[in-house]
Amino acid sequence: KLEGLNERLITRFRWGLTAEIDAPDYQTRKEILMMMMKNEGLEVADEVVEYIAFNIQENLRDLEGAIISLFAQATLNQKDIDLELAKQVVKNYVKTSSKELSIEDIQKMVCQFYNIGYEELLTTSRKQKIVEARQITMYLAKTYTNSTLKAIGNHFSGKDHTTVIHSCQKVESLLDVDEDYKEKFLEIQHKVKLASI
Repeated sequence: KLEGLNERLITRFRWGLTAEIDAPDYQTRKEILMMMMKNEGLEVADEVVEYIAFNIQENLRDLEGAIISLFAQATLNQKDIDLELAKQVVKNYVKTSSKELSIEDIQKMVCQFYNIGYEELLTTSRKQKIVEARQITMYLAKTYTNSTLKAIGNHFSGKDHTTVIHSCQKVESLLDVDEDYKEKFLEIQHKVKLASI
């Protein structure tokens, strides 16, 4: 018995009558999850919602299936719905890999955030948005991968290690004085952290 889920919701999931959205974006997935939790009177930590929304990306059917599984396991095993339980459930819906987060992974996440093309990130463009994205990517690559400064530079059309160092220093200095910049940085960093869990 799935306590906490009304029969109509369970039936809807079982029939697979999902919205005609094959791949909703992260924010939409997160809002859907939060709405489900609220409707069922469940209190779940933000990190759990964010983890599920970030890792189940293909379609709403998988997202909804994961929620049913999460509730079922929590109820049957009398467990709290926490991040560890979410990880156990999510691994059944995504292809897991033992590889660490790569520079390319971070580049793609930053490109998506700034709505720029991957090739644009690798250019020598001095447009503010491109420069900002490039510097933040280098900083996050240095922080969240085991790559050397030289390796990071090589992923940006062969820039040398001094460019990477300068970029990291620039990010740190802006974080201290620019609140808007800091807000953007923290949002990107949060996505990178979720991907590295």
